Amino acid sequence: MKLNPFNKKSTAYYDKVKAEYDKLDRELTATKDQLNDAEADFERKRHRQFELDQHGSMYSSTREQSQASFAASEASNRVGHIRGEIGQLQSQIAPLRRLAMAPVAFAQVKKSLEDLLAQQTALIAETDKTDTQIAKVSKRIASVEERIGTETKSATESMLNEEGDFIVPESLTKLEAELRLGKASLAELQNKQNDLAVQLSHLPKAINEAKREFIGCRAVIAEIELYEQLMPAMNQFARATAARSQDGYRHDDDRFEIAIPRDLIVSAQAALAAEMPTT
Repeated sequence: MKLNPFNKKSTAYYDKVKAEYDKLDRELTATKDQLNDAEADFERKRHRQFELDQHGSMYSSTREQSQASFAASEASNRVGHIRGEIGQLQSQIAPLRRLAMAPVAFAQVKKSLEDLLAQQTALIAETDKTDTQIAKVSKRIASVEERIGTETKSATESMLNEEGDFIVPESLTKLEAELRLGKASLAELQNKQNDLAVQLSHLPKAINEAKREFIGCRAVIAEIELYEQLMPAMNQFARATAARSQDGYRHDDDRFEIAIPRDLIVSAQAALAAEMPTT
């Protein structure tokens, strides 16, 4: 099941919702611009009124003060009126937003979840590789230390038996250098191992959150798909609910409950589980 209403032959329901949303969104943007202008106008007139009230006796007449007060009051009322219009538009656009934005939101959260799961897979693989390298280097270090012990014992005996200047065997020098390199490599790998563990520890929470968002967005997409299929039959639903009301049933006229066979629910649940991105 592909959760994308644009893959359907008919998108009349979604297209209608999106068109209405876009129309209201444009109106809302324009009205907010009007509000900015109205607030600026009110602030100018309020400031003018304040100046006249403060210095009216010196620079202005009572008539000018009255006119300034009336202008400020009108400007304030206009701000309140526009804010009311914005509130009405926001209340109309709110229920449409989740439907209008659903396809984009679903695509984004799906990609985010897939990216997080891919990152987790890559980090686990890199952790396994690092663990293998640590085991290999640790084994090499243990072998070198054992060989150094043997070489040191042999060199000590030679030094005790040597009457002149003693020269440290080149083999022992090379082994000690190899040991230093091995320990440096081991420390670097262990630091890498710790960094990978920290990165991995942060992913489960992010993945769970992405899954939650995925499920929420998918529910809206499924709702859109349902209405796409139901719209052609909506007149019949309206007829059925109106007939039920006339027959004396107590129910909301804009609701009609339909029983769904349990086996279809089980099948749908299995399909939904299969759609969830996994590692």
